[in-house]
Amino acid sequence: MSDLTVRSDLGYLEDAFGWARKRALDWVRTDAEPGNLPSYWAGYPSRAMFYSRDVCHQAVGAHLLGLDAENFAMMRHFARSATKARRWYPLWAFHFDGAIAALDHHSDEHFVREIPAVFDLTYSALGQYEWTGDRRWIEDPDLAAYYLHSVDDFVAEHDRDGDGVPESSGTGDIFLGTATYNEQDAEHPLLVAADGLATQYAALRALGKHAATTELVGTAPGLGARKDSKRFLDRAERIQADFLTSWWDADKARFARGRNKTGLDFGWGLEATWFVPMLGLSGTGERNELFLDYLETQLFEHPPANIEAFSYLPQVFFRHSRDESAWRWLRHLIDSRDDYPEISFTVVQHLVAGLLGLEPDAASASLTIDSHLPTEIGWLEADHVPVGTWDLRITQQGRHSTEVTVHSGPGPLHVSIGSAGTWTLEPGETARFSPHPKDPS
Repeated sequence: MSDLTVRSDLGYLEDAFGWARKRALDWVRTDAEPGNLPSYWAGYPSRAMFYSRDVCHQAVGAHLLGLDAENFAMMRHFARSATKARRWYPLWAFHFDGAIAALDHHSDEHFVREIPAVFDLTYSALGQYEWTGDRRWIEDPDLAAYYLHSVDDFVAEHDRDGDGVPESSGTGDIFLGTATYNEQDAEHPLLVAADGLATQYAALRALGKHAATTELVGTAPGLGARKDSKRFLDRAERIQADFLTSWWDADKARFARGRNKTGLDFGWGLEATWFVPMLGLSGTGERNELFLDYLETQLFEHPPANIEAFSYLPQVFFRHSRDESAWRWLRHLIDSRDDYPEISFTVVQHLVAGLLGLEPDAASASLTIDSHLPTEIGWLEADHVPVGTWDLRITQQGRHSTEVTVHSGPGPLHVSIGSAGTWTLEPGETARFSPHPKDPS
């Protein structure tokens, strides 16, 4: 477990972190029963299981709390479950001893599967490589093979029209495969959903980034060792270019949530709507801002029915510097004190990585920091933040200054602070930065 602590001038925030940290750690199941995998609860509190979607979303909070062994064991378990017989879908849920959850798997032809989950696992696992720098995330044969299966074999198996994007069954039946994470959408099923596109785009970009600098060692037949970063990045660029031009309606001032059998659907898509800006598919600029305006309006007029859906919203708005909106939805999560495990884990993530604006690349010994503190928070300090094997204290005074202490680490760490620039800090060193320093030396 990590020694992560949070201090602030806002007592409400400190109390929230204390609750979220304790509640998240209460969900750890690693030593709860003989034979358990390193694991934590990820799904309904009434079901003793971990679900792929939930693990992907809880992983950053879990890392911050020192649960790297759990993240690795569970994600690798999902990766191993994606077989040719299952048409390269990973299974949806497991019990803590690694047994398949029969509730969600009736046979290899009839089990819960949602297209975004395939790519989400690749994107989230490579995100853990960025947080930890642990080369197992790229060198483990099962994970490395899965990454390539997800963007190559899975797509080839399910791409019926040859456009490089997989299609769902179009039935809305999660046991036959759906296009979206939005399970409330069974009455209006999609063939392709925007959250499926967004996660595919994000997975390809992550693979493109890491294939350029690392050796992805695939062991499945025909894979061999590949690091064709340009191929992955070009595919991501084509997906985004088509989305930006073909999925936009100028009169409605929004992107479509998906495509059904008759054409594009511009309705409110919940996950199929907010995953688009959350993962960067909508880019930046006027259209993205109009789409975010639409998202904000819909959230107030037609909010999701389930609390865990709200747990994504701070990520959406922090990414696009709508920090007051991010804080509003983060407060909503905190005030709920809901027992769904995703809430406590993501509150930890949002309070530390979200508010402080942390973007790690531990393998490259680098960290980007960009304050997202709202007006209600005067200062925030997170101590013992784990980035790779560096142990950090990060303190922000509003948008005015950031102080970084490197308690310990394997060597120098390159720290970029907003618009201030990039510095190299040695273990044992503390430095204070302003957004526009007079003397960057």
